[in-house]
Amino acid sequence: MSTLWVLAVTLAVLGFGGNIWLLAHEADEDHGGRRMNTRVLRALAATSVVVVAATLLFARPWGWDVVLAGAAGSLLVAVLWSLRSLWRRPPPSRRRRYALAATAVSAGLALLVMSGTSAVLDSAIVWGVPPHPVFHGGGVLSRPVLYQLFWGPGWDDGPRPALAAAVAFQDGLRRSQWAAAVEASGFGVASIRSGGCWIDTIPPVRAGRPATTLADGPVADEVHAALSGRHALIGCPGANPVPVPRTLPVDAVVVVWLPPSVPYRLGGVAAHGVIPWPGRAGGLAAAGLPGSYASWGLPACTGPVSCTSPPPAAPPTYALTHELVETATNPYGRGWFANTPLAWTARYVLGHGPTSLVGAQLIYPGEVADLCQPGQPAATMQAVPTGPGLPVAPFFRPGTGCIG
Repeated sequence: MSTLWVLAVTLAVLGFGGNIWLLAHEADEDHGGRRMNTRVLRALAATSVVVVAATLLFARPWGWDVVLAGAAGSLLVAVLWSLRSLWRRPPPSRRRRYALAATAVSAGLALLVMSGTSAVLDSAIVWGVPPHPVFHGGGVLSRPVLYQLFWGPGWDDGPRPALAAAVAFQDGLRRSQWAAAVEASGFGVASIRSGGCWIDTIPPVRAGRPATTLADGPVADEVHAALSGRHALIGCPGANPVPVPRTLPVDAVVVVWLPPSVPYRLGGVAAHGVIPWPGRAGGLAAAGLPGSYASWGLPACTGPVSCTSPPPAAPPTYALTHELVETATNPYGRGWFANTPLAWTARYVLGHGPTSLVGAQLIYPGEVADLCQPGQPAATMQAVPTGPGLPVAPFFRPGTGCIG
């Protein structure tokens, strides 16, 4: 333990013990009836309860307000009862005086800690500034090239509205207002181009094996097999026929549409990351979309969870553009994203309870498209439409707000 820590602990112990001694000594001598330490402790306890009560205005879910109110009320009762007993006449014994003083100081200190924490959380919620993305020095994809891979025979056994929408978006990518908005946003993305679109009809070797990460597992295995030539791919219906490139561009983005037989466990509606790739220190930028999109939009898709799990607000091209803009602007984890705002952290703590302060990793969805999802802190900013057409995901453009 460092000298500074030893000094801090020593001062804390001396302060705690000193307050107990002063309170007990004051009750013993009565000091002309002034009771200064008693009055200060009583006032601090009452003020602390008021501060904690103010936190209840922000607590979510409301179960935590019962816990906070109960804890604060119990501690206040402990302080007042101990002080009253301390000054009762005839005076209590010396041992009892110190026991009552220790109870009053301990309960008052606990209340002071609660009120201090509550004051910080309340202040962060009231005066927190809106989040905005900043560049963290880890690089962007300056000229991303989109490749789409529809995995599994289910994508080739009849018309698939999700596939048709994704192909239509990719075909018009260079002419789209959405791509132009990304390129003009100051992220360092100079252009977004179409690379190719294919279907791999070979089913997964291990059906039911969930996709939990892009770094390894079924998604990484499929991309390596499909793009290395081990699997024979067919072109997507309606897409410009292009062969699978022998060497992918530096800024390639591979979007894998999973088959329904591979459970999606990547998080959220869709996710992006990197796949280890020969000759690429940072890996191959990729995204995974759930197999439930294979049945999206079909007349028969009305009940099964396997095809109704994508939310209505996230049609295929919405999910595709969401991951594409985030992959381009934050491909390796140190690109464009918003640092966790204090207001969000405060609401997270109040929403998940005091235990979230201990050993929790507060995961904030602060990438440029996450910021503009409904319910996120920046989603209420001015939206600038980019024109009619296929649904696209809005994203946060510095200096403008959410556009899409």
